[in-house]
Amino acid sequence: MRRMDISSMKKILMLSLLAFAGTLYAESKRDLFHIKRNKNRNEVHYALKYDEANCKPVGDEPVYGYWRNLEIGPDATESIGRFEKMAYGIKSQEVQGNELVVRLKAFPDRLVKIIFSSAKGCKITPLIQIAGKLSVLQVISVFAIEGTFTPTVKYVDIIGTHGGASVTERINK
Repeated sequence: MRRMDISSMKKILMLSLLAFAGTLYAESKRDLFHIKRNKNRNEVHYALKYDEANCKPVGDEPVYGYWRNLEIGPDATESIGRFEKMAYGIKSQEVQGNELVVRLKAFPDRLVKIIFSSAKGCKITPLIQIAGKLSVLQVISVFAIEGTFTPTVKYVDIIGTHGGASVTERINK
């Protein structure tokens, strides 16, 4: 029978502790909606960190954005850069009962309410006003013209569903 050295035993112990800790609390992540642009195929996705067992957001900033670099490949992602956060970042997020209220920097006057329902599993729904109707948010589509220093946004389409039907609102800038 082979004897284990102390280093190997420590590694096994650490892996066992990590595995056990993971069973006590499991954080899940879920994409909520995304922003697409006419510049290229890359998209900014907004995701949520949440505790699936209790159907609650996790941490002080559970909603976060990241790039899906579709120009590179279907699974290529990266963080939103410091300067990009001025346009694509989160202005604020606050838990209010079974809702998480989020303000995007791009649309600070348009609240995104993320509703948590644990009636049948954990159901998470991002809602926003689209054409005067509280709707499930799917995509924000930005059409901009490249400028010398910054792009000029011409219009934004907010796309979602209301009662199962597609709904869109165009905001001209």
